Order: sequence, then C-alpha cells, then structure tokens
Amino acid sequence: MRKNQNIHPKALQDLEFDQILTHIAGLAQSEPAKSQVLQMHPETDKDLIETELSKTDEYLTSLESDNPLPYHYISPFDEALKKLDIENSFIEPKNLLNIAQAVDTISGLKKFFTKLSTYFPYLLQEIEQLKIHPEIAKTIHQKIDTYGDIKDTASEDLSLIRKQINSVYQEILQIFAREKQKYDKLGYLSDIKETVIDDRNVLAVQAAFRKKIKGSILGTSKTGSIVFIEPEATGKLQKQLFGLKYDEKQEIIKILKALTDELRPFKDVLITYNRYLINLDVIAAKAKFAKQIQAIKPVFSQQKEVKLVKAYHPLLKLTNERLGLPVIPQNIVLNEQQRIIIISGPNAGGKSISLKTAGLLQIMAQSGILIPVHESSRLTIFKNILTDIGDNQSIENQLSTYSYRLKNMRYFLRKINPDTLFLIDEFGTGSDPDLGGALAEAFLEAFYQKGAFGIITTHYNNLKLIADKYPEIINAHMEFDTRNLQPTYELNIGQAGSSFTFEVAQKIGIPYSIINKAKKKVDRNKVKFDQTLTKMQREIKKMKDLQLEYDRLKAQLEQERQEHTQLNKTLLQKLNRFNKLYQLENDILKAGEKINKLFEDYFKHQNAKRLTTQVFKWAEIEKNKQFPQLDKTKKQTKKQKQDTKQKKQEQAKIKQEVIDELQSKDVAKDLEKIEIKTMNFTPKIGDQVRIKGSQANATIEKLEKNKALLNYGKFTASVPIKDLELVLRKN
Repeated sequence: MRKNQNIHPKALQDLEFDQILTHIAGLAQSEPAKSQVLQMHPETDKDLIETELSKTDEYLTSLESDNPLPYHYISPFDEALKKLDIENSFIEPKNLLNIAQAVDTISGLKKFFTKLSTYFPYLLQEIEQLKIHPEIAKTIHQKIDTYGDIKDTASEDLSLIRKQINSVYQEILQIFAREKQKYDKLGYLSDIKETVIDDRNVLAVQAAFRKKIKGSILGTSKTGSIVFIEPEATGKLQKQLFGLKYDEKQEIIKILKALTDELRPFKDVLITYNRYLINLDVIAAKAKFAKQIQAIKPVFSQQKEVKLVKAYHPLLKLTNERLGLPVIPQNIVLNEQQRIIIISGPNAGGKSISLKTAGLLQIMAQSGILIPVHESSRLTIFKNILTDIGDNQSIENQLSTYSYRLKNMRYFLRKINPDTLFLIDEFGTGSDPDLGGALAEAFLEAFYQKGAFGIITTHYNNLKLIADKYPEIINAHMEFDTRNLQPTYELNIGQAGSSFTFEVAQKIGIPYSIINKAKKKVDRNKVKFDQTLTKMQREIKKMKDLQLEYDRLKAQLEQERQEHTQLNKTLLQKLNRFNKLYQLENDILKAGEKINKLFEDYFKHQNAKRLTTQVFKWAEIEKNKQFPQLDKTKKQTKKQKQDTKQKKQEQAKIKQEVIDELQSKDVAKDLEKIEIKTMNFTPKIGDQVRIKGSQANATIEKLEKNKALLNYGKFTASVPIKDLELVLRKN
C-alpha cells in the first residue's frame, strides 16, 4: 500500500506500529516481501483498505479451513529479469527454473481460486488480472531439469559432448585404478593411497619413491612426507576431458542465451508474476500474524464511529501469553454523541494502554492488517491521526518536555478537523498543575469546537469536570480494586476516576502522619472531590459486582431450568417406552394364556375342527384390535370393503382346506392311538420337544408331576408329558 502523508510518522512511532510490522516481516518468506512489509503505512482510501483486509481475511480462512492454498513460495527473480535488457546476456539455470515454477504456481493458484471462487473472491479478482502464459514454463522445462541443471537433451551437441565426457572419464578411472594397484603392491603409496586435486585423480606417493613414478607432481602434504602425482597414463586423458568440459560449458551458454532470447518478449509479464508472488507472500505473513493474535477483519461503519468490543493490544497480548499472564480486553466507543473520552485513574492502572490500544488498532486496520477485536466492533476511517504520547523531551533542540508538548499542540491546532483522531497521554503535564491544567482545558475546548474525535488521559480535576460542560465529551476511568488497592486494568466509560494518591501511599506503607500533612496542604475542595470520586468508584464497583452476581445466578437458574426440562423430557420418554414395553409384555402374556386355553380345550375335546375355528376366530379379533379402521374417502372405503370381502373369502377357503386336511387324516383316531402309547424317552429340563403331530419346537423349562412347562420363546404352555416327542436331547 502506498504511503499516505496525512498520517503523521510520529503517530506510528508513538503507537509502536513499527513493532507490529517487525512481527509480520518475520513471518514473510522472501527478503523483498519482508522489505515490503516494513514499508507498510496506513491508508485513507476505503476501497483500497477493504480490498487489502479482505485478501488477508481470505488467506486466514484458508489457514483455518480444509482448503489451504497451494504452495506458492518462489524465490524472487527480479534481479534475473534485469538481464533481459542486456543484449547477448543470459539468465542462470536456477533463476530460469524459478521463473518456470512461478508460471506453474500462478497457473495452479488461478485454477484453485476459480474452483473455490465463493471462498476467495478478492484473491481470485487479483489473479484474474494476470495473463497466464504456460508456454514460458514449458520452454524452460524442456531444457532444465527439476534441480536447475541443463538436460542432456537440451541440444544434440550437448548430448554428444556429455557422452564423450562420460566415456573419457570412465577410461581415466580404469587406468588410474590399474596404476594405483601396481604402485601399491610395490609399496610406493602412503596410507591414504589417492586423492583428488583440481578435479584430477592423483596418487598419494611416499616422498622417498616420487622418482619411481612417471607423472606430474600436483602438490605435497604439509609435512612434505607425501607427494601427490598424476600418473602419466591418465594425464593425457585428463587434458582431453578438460577440453570436452570447456566445449560443454560453451554449449550450455549457447542454450541459455537462446532460452533468454525466448523470454525477452515476456519481460513485462514476468515482472508482474514476480510482483504478484511477493505480494502474496506479504498477504500470507499478515494472515499468519492475524492467526497468532486471533484477529478478524474489522467492519467499517457508514457513520463516524469507533466501537471496539473486547479489543486487545496485540503486542501486550503476545507478551502476556508468552509469559502466561492474563490480558484484559478493552471496550472503547467513540461516535457523534461521544466524540472525546477523558480517561482518569491511578498511575500504572492501564490508562495509556487503553489509549494506545485504540490508536494502534485504528492504524493497523487502515494498513490492511486484521485486528484482535470482537466481531461486533465497528471502525471509521480517519484522514488524520495525531498523537502526543511519552516524554518527548528534545535535547537536540534544547526543548523541555512542556515546550515540546506546546509545540505539538500548535501543530494539532493547525491539522485537527472532523476527520481527525487525536490521542494525548497525560494531557497538560510538564508545567505548573494549575496553569498547565488551564491551558490543557483551553486546548481541549478548541479540539472539541473543531469537531475532532479523541482520547486523552489525565489526572487533572478541571479536565474531569469539563465533561459536564460539553455533551459530546465523556469521562471514563480505569477500574481499581479499592479493597486490595490494586488496578484491574478494566476501562469503565461514563464516570471519572480517582487517582487514589493517598490510598496507594497508605498501601505502600507511608506513615499516616505524612499522608495527613499532605492532605492539609491540598485545597480542601480538591480532597473532597477526589474522595467523592473514590466513593463513587467503590459504589460503582459494588453495583458491578452485584450485577455480575445477578447475571451469574440468572444464568445458573436458567441452566437448572433447562436441565429440569430436559430431565422431565427424558423421564417422559422413558415412561412412554415403559408403557409400550408393559403393553407388549401384557399382550404376549395374554396371547400365551389364550394359546394354553386353546391347547387345553383341544386336549379335552380332541376336536381339530373346533381348534381350527377357535384359532381363526382369535386371529380375527387380534387383527381388528391391532389394525383399527381409519376414516377414508368414499372411494377408499369402497375399495377396502372389496378387499375385506376378498380376504374373508380367501380365509374361509383356507379354513375349509385345513379342516378337510385334518379330517382326512382322522386326527381324532390318531390321538386315541397316541394316548395308548407310552413315552419312549425320559424328559429332562432343557430338552427340545414338540407336541406330537405339530411342527413347533419348544424347550422344557420345568417338570411337575405328569406335565411339562414348555417355552416357545414369546409364551409358555403347560402340556401333558405323554403328548410330547423328543426333538433334541440337551447335552
């Protein structure tokens, strides 16, 4: 983002914006991206700010979702591209590979953003401005491999030269191996036997035998006890190898020049590719920083307002989390009805942090950096951000603190307007309290009349009272634990706060006599005013504690109500299930009793037709119970009657067939024969049996006298033992 001169550099310094940029730069991959981050500056163009924030927010979404961006960190190649302006120059293979990878990466990113355009509209919009030229990467990949080396197939001449190099090299190795073996057997070589000097294989010869070996001496050891000799047999081949390698180098330069010439028409395109990837690195760094501080994209309101909800100072947040300390969020609101906030309270209570939090988050947002606030927060864009924070004593200009601050106020008076946010820490200090306070009050009234927005911190009572005179100025104070006399670092808007000067002195252990003397030296009205503020803060604290306790009890009661509702619902569901289970068991029990009666009636009368009639009659009754008739239309009722009539006819037919079948088998006579027969087995509990002539198996559950209690699964029946036959003996 381009620099905006309306935001004074002093504001960036006072609010430690450079530390934010240093954090982000540390997360960038390339040096150009780091440099670009460190040059970031707040902007006032809303569309530009929104675009930068949206791109960072989309990248953050990719980090926290199942749609991470494809790998896109490519070493910048801007220096290499400068050679495209130099005739007869060439780009090195490694840089050419970077260019090819950049083309491939951008092509992949464009496909990715297009496929997921719903999630990445701003990132897609940016990359759509680039024209993709896949032929650039294709041309480079044909000549250069994935390691940045020229391929053997880059040209026919290169292929031939490399084959010759390999052949000569292999011959050198073979001859050298023979020479080494020969002289080693003769005992001429040292313990290390061989080494390489200037890409040439040499023998490590004991100095005493150097004249025994024909060849060129290329060096000696530090002690001179070893002489390094290249055998004469390999020397000639080595010269041939060097010649071939020179030819290889010349052919590679020829290939690289040709490749560079092919890229020259694409110079402007490649510059935009390089710039895009560096910028994407910057966006990625901002997104990673946002993830560290749990930041979100702020919303810019249509009205002039700053509504920071659960806002954190990012540097304090990072430091405290590293140290394991809590971070207290701040709630700060500025709007047309509440343009200026005056924060008072004890020293080291957090006044400056609250002021700096508001200023730093405003600058970050206008620089396209996500901020750590609640999603309900709202911001506006200020064209001027002015600060007066810290001592600022100027030794070079021989200005005192107060003189410097007066000079700063003069600058404020010239620049302040309705589009200004001013932040002043310890307003009016550096001079006589009464006189300085009066001048500070006059400055504040002037800022108010110009329609500016601002936050100031002060201990001056006259500035605390000014809020009663102007409707758009409001007091605020930092909460203070009056029981333990310790700050809570919570900002409370709506009421001025005491400095707790005497209370803190008492807590530290200053003698009462000194404190009482000090009170007598202070204007009685000031002491009463401070005591009133102290009392009010205590009462506000009590009310706040009561409200918190009320909210806690209310939440607890609501939770208990929900738990009771859920418990009642669960009990009702269990009761319904129990009723259904009870009804089912009851139905099964009744069915078992009915079956027992049918069996007893059958054994008593030995009448199969009677049994069949009773079974079908019982089945019809049960059917009517379980499937009651429903109200239907005339057409449905007519069809139902027809179906019912047809079913009755089918049932009557089946009933008659069963009766005929039973009568044809003369069941009564068979039963008489069965009665005469005696049991041919001794029943035991657990045996599987069935009633003679039936197909239903049952298990003997109990034996008593001449009867057995049979378990059919869903019901039981008591049957005379003489009517049973064995199916399977229990093991």
